[in-house]
Amino acid sequence: MELNQLSRNDKTVGIMLLFCFVFWFLSKTEVAGFVLFGVVYEIGVFPMIIVTIVCAGYFFYQWFKNKFTLNKIYFYGFLLAIVTLLIMRFVFSITSNGIILMPNYNN
Repeated sequence: MELNQLSRNDKTVGIMLLFCFVFWFLSKTEVAGFVLFGVVYEIGVFPMIIVTIVCAGYFFYQWFKNKFTLNKIYFYGFLLAIVTLLIMRFVFSITSNGIILMPNYNN
């Protein structure tokens, strides 16, 4: 499927999902220590949670509508949404030494 075959909604949701991925990735790196990004993070954290979940639902619906074919862009959009949700929920920080997962305080 080529990019010019996608509807306007598909392109809009895809761009929003890419923006959410970059937002959550940067929020887990050392960039989050900068004041300007900290302000953007504090203002945007709750809307980004909602947008990420809506984008995941949209791409899953489109993938379902296309009979779960793997050669459509909806499958890859859904995978990116799942990766974004996993970073958002389970990653504590991303450094040059690797990925640190959220600590388990139930022990």
